[in-house]
Amino acid sequence: MNYIKKSVITGTILSQLLLTSLCASAKLKHEQIDALVEKAQVELNVPGIALAIVKGDEVIHAKGYGVQSIDSNTPTSTDTLFQVGSISKSFRTAALSLLVDQNKIGWDDKVIDYLPHFRMYDPWVTQEFTIRDLLSHRSGLPLGAGDLLQWPDARATPDEIIKALRYLKPESSFRSEYAYDNLMYIVAEEIIRVVTRMPWHKYVEKALISPLQMTGCVASPSRISEPSKRATAHMEVNGELKTTFFKDDDLVNCDILGMAKWAQLFLAKGKLPNGQVLISEQQLQEMWKPVTLQKVPYMAKKYSQTHFQAYGLGWRLKDFHGHLHVSHGGAVQGMTSHIAFLPEKDLAVIALTNQWSRAAQGLTATILESYIEEQPTNYIDLYIEGNARYKAYKKQQKNDSEPTSVNAAIPPLDINQYAGTYHDDWYGKVYVKVSGPKLKIKFSRSEALSGSLTHLEGNRFVAKWTDRTLNADAYVNFEVDFKGSITGLKMKAVSRSTDFSYNFHDLNLKKKL
Repeated sequence: MNYIKKSVITGTILSQLLLTSLCASAKLKHEQIDALVEKAQVELNVPGIALAIVKGDEVIHAKGYGVQSIDSNTPTSTDTLFQVGSISKSFRTAALSLLVDQNKIGWDDKVIDYLPHFRMYDPWVTQEFTIRDLLSHRSGLPLGAGDLLQWPDARATPDEIIKALRYLKPESSFRSEYAYDNLMYIVAEEIIRVVTRMPWHKYVEKALISPLQMTGCVASPSRISEPSKRATAHMEVNGELKTTFFKDDDLVNCDILGMAKWAQLFLAKGKLPNGQVLISEQQLQEMWKPVTLQKVPYMAKKYSQTHFQAYGLGWRLKDFHGHLHVSHGGAVQGMTSHIAFLPEKDLAVIALTNQWSRAAQGLTATILESYIEEQPTNYIDLYIEGNARYKAYKKQQKNDSEPTSVNAAIPPLDINQYAGTYHDDWYGKVYVKVSGPKLKIKFSRSEALSGSLTHLEGNRFVAKWTDRTLNADAYVNFEVDFKGSITGLKMKAVSRSTDFSYNFHDLNLKKKL
């Protein structure tokens, strides 16, 4: 049962209210915003949302909705802490901007000048790689390359991540294509550490969070003083909402009022409320300048009239109904967030949620569009329709040719032959063990990636993780040599909806003798 329907007004009433609201006013009123948020909660099954709208130096709307956790039912408020995921990238680039302003680094400085042990697969790329390259997703590596070193709960050190980069093979030429890459921002953190002689999160708190008086925000979860104010992460499992684990990674944790202050810094062109310049306007322009072009999705062309889309330095850029749109999203296990600006309207919207859904992005888009279109698109409705289509597709696919059911035939080799320690140069070890009549698989860097192997056909199995909130089951193909011995294994996510950070397909696991 959808948990949210127990605690808010019905989706039918909300739909009627929104249909009238969105056509009646170019700028949504508070009650219309409430209805939009509550519809997102009901239809997208989101237990808690915090939302803020910033116009110039004024926060014109800030509110918490729903609950921090379905277990405690603690109400979400404006001081509820959310982990903002990859919105943390904007804090890293802002920190680097401060160092550029201080002439301590340059955007086009070579990475190896600060980190001599930095290596990419191609020696020439190593020599040419700049700080700007670290921040703009044009490394040539495939989407999400190496993310299993830190996802979903892995804890590789920065040195381990830098050491792993040399083994990750490129998929495209250096600087030729866009492919989102989290690991390069870990390298950027190390440059901050080397230059400032303090961990990046401490520098961010000292140089950015403190001057902005973002009192409800920290750049490391170890600094959270009141854990009771943290929102709990949630995932859907077969349509049912469940709490899930929370990886305490070094990402920004913030309440909605703190994020509103973050947005105000950019709307004020780098100035603090007292008029003091924190980040120069020149560096803000660098962050919001297109660097790597992206393909424009069909939905953006159709509904947002988007003609170009690009990535700058920690920010996404596009045209949105003829206006510049600057944004970034964030996602961790069980939480998603989104911050978006229309700079020409002196406007920003931030949405923080404690469920894995597109609610945050839908809210920011709908509200921003209401400021420039008489009849704004209800993006929440689009995502609801998209979810329904996808669920129908998955159900049909399962009925037609579900590939993960148990095969009555036994594997061609003795079960003990599959067991062993498998090693990948960039990741490390994965263990396959015999447990009674079954095989178990365990990733060395992750507690979550542990489960059973179900036989499909031949030497092909499917890994079904014990923690069903992962939604990331994976095919496992064991490789056999001409003597009939297992030499290694390859993996690939079963579902196309599995998050790209489960980059099983990049593993080349060889069995250790």
